[in-house]
Amino acid sequence: MNDNEIIAQQAREIIVLRNLLSDFKKARDNIHMEIYCIGGPLNDNKLQYSHKQRMTFHDIWKHLEGLEYEYEI
Repeated sequence: MNDNEIIAQQAREIIVLRNLLSDFKKARDNIHMEIYCIGGPLNDNKLQYSHKQRMTFHDIWKHLEGLEYEYEI
């Protein structure tokens, strides 16, 4: 494999990884909206989750929120 082929392969991998990162960011935002019922009337507990369930969702969101990326692509 010559240098040009290696560079082309790396460029393709970068494109795939950028698309994957973009998809993950969209999924994270959608998960946030589902968890907190964004857009619901007063964003209240319209799904009637118990306190324990709400805390589980809160913990999940904290994990997702921690997935911030140092560099924007």
